[in-house]
Amino acid sequence: MDILNIIKKYKDDKYKQFQEKICKTKYEIIGIKIPILRKISKDLIKNNNTDELLCYNYDKYFELIIIEGFIIANINVDYNKRLMLISNYLKKIDNWAICDTFCSALKFIKKDLEEFLNYLNKIKKVKKEYYQRFYIVILLQYYLNNKYINYNLEELLNIKSDKYYVKMAIAWNYSICLVKYYDITYNYLKNNKDKIDTFTLNKIVSKAKDSYRLTIIQKEELEKLKKS
Repeated sequence: MDILNIIKKYKDDKYKQFQEKICKTKYEIIGIKIPILRKISKDLIKNNNTDELLCYNYDKYFELIIIEGFIIANINVDYNKRLMLISNYLKKIDNWAICDTFCSALKFIKKDLEEFLNYLNKIKKVKKEYYQRFYIVILLQYYLNNKYINYNLEELLNIKSDKYYVKMAIAWNYSICLVKYYDITYNYLKNNKDKIDTFTLNKIVSKAKDSYRLTIIQKEELEKLKKS
């Protein structure tokens, strides 16, 4: 099984240049679009045994790391084994693209949100940039619902970091909270704006205002939250 040779057939030099501009990573970028990598990972899972896939060395290339994430998310292993694989994978994440793509692939979380929350409570204690971003994006992807909205808002407020991609993830999460739960989120931000740094608060507002789902009146109201 030579996954590297399989994926190199789909190399796109223009996409490689684009990826290199928007994604700073220690991994070498080949230049392959995510839907293609997702399709390849499905074929690999279908046509190879689990041990083979888990023993493969994915570590040199950006695209192989992405494929490894898809495999971890979708391979047939028990729950505790998957958590162990996730924990090992988190150590490899060094950029927003790998982090967010991995988060989006972990659909199994939907089966038992409460159970996975136990795992997340361990992850949030790790004060590293991409552990924190992983935690924030997972909350956004799977816990932004009626049951967890207040939990989500409070957790975001408790995250402290000076890292750009953590702050941007917080802003992204809050902005979607505003789109889906405007009144709850607006009042929460208004009451806690002094606890949110200027950069993050202003990014929350600007990202939310980009949404066509908020009214002009809501956007004007949000503008007043911004700090100078």
